[in-house]
Amino acid sequence: MDTVHISPKRLAWLRGELAAWEADGLIDGDAAAGIQARYAASRRFALERLALVLGAAFVGVGLLWTVAANYERLSPMARFAGIVVIWLVAVVAAELLASRFPGALPASVRVIAVAAAGGVVFQTAQSLHVPAGSPELLGAWAGGALAYAYATRGRAPLVVAVGLSVGWYAWWAAENAGSHGVVAVAMLVAAVFATAVALLHERWTPAFAAVWRPAGVLLALVGLYVAAFPDRDFRTTGALWTGAAVAVVLAAVSVWRSSARGEIAVMLGILGAGFLLTVWDPSGSMTSPSGAMLVRAVAGIVGYVLAAAWFAFLGTSKALPGVVPLAAGALVVFVTTQSFAIFAPLFSGAALFLVLGVVFLGTGVLAQRGRRLIMEVSR
Repeated sequence: MDTVHISPKRLAWLRGELAAWEADGLIDGDAAAGIQARYAASRRFALERLALVLGAAFVGVGLLWTVAANYERLSPMARFAGIVVIWLVAVVAAELLASRFPGALPASVRVIAVAAAGGVVFQTAQSLHVPAGSPELLGAWAGGALAYAYATRGRAPLVVAVGLSVGWYAWWAAENAGSHGVVAVAMLVAAVFATAVALLHERWTPAFAAVWRPAGVLLALVGLYVAAFPDRDFRTTGALWTGAAVAVVLAAVSVWRSSARGEIAVMLGILGAGFLLTVWDPSGSMTSPSGAMLVRAVAGIVGYVLAAAWFAFLGTSKALPGVVPLAAGALVVFVTTQSFAIFAPLFSGAALFLVLGVVFLGTGVLAQRGRRLIMEVSR
């Protein structure tokens, strides 16, 4: 019998569950001991996975950088053939490794394959005289990465593909707007889209749902963070409305196919709140804020705290991996930066650091107590 190595935290959880099952009469002592004997605590594999993924990311960037650095020295055909060969070798190597050594190693090679595919896209565009600063190229790269992730059922390339897709949509939506508010709303639209996709994946591909849902949480928190800052140049674009329509339709489909109506409703509420913040442009300045600006700032802070608390509750009640740390970390960062903006004009030097330190410590204590309260309520 092979021993499965898992993190100490997961092993402690498993032991608690086994004890509860044995107490309820679901399994006997021998069965519990047999199940527990299959697992052992280990942190080594998490560190190896991190090293492999980081190594793959650096290799991928290095490949693209090497091609760019030697761009003028090579002929167009040599550049195209070279990057295509690298891409094909990475794809074949990843699948061969996946068939013999499933785990982090083939995942890291798949990340290299995704990076090399971007080189193929941009080199093809150069050969066809397509401008390099075009969001369509990033969109093509993202589409290919998504197709590759689903074809191989690999979570590592899916993580990269989701990042590329969000970058493409935000770029496309804000291309002619020149406004950080458009980027904020685009992220919130993408958050609704990612959450709906995660709910649709829960039944058929739970491993992919574990990628899409944290992406939706992160996008929602970052979008609200950006929307909290006033934007006097905000205006909607066709790309923004198109993305919103697709996200709403997909959200409706996910509600129809699953029972998570509350989760979708909250995400749509966050999208609406972020949109209202971006179009809310009160008079005044940062040095002499008006009453309307103060009300807007308070509304942004309250909305962000409520959103982070909701995600923390959701992650705790459903035991969603990565969601609770995202919500807690985002809340600490948001409160700290907002405190710096508020207290910087009032204090200076050591006094400023003392005040910010107290705020930071207080936020950490409140976040810790809130997490414990949520865990007690969700039981």
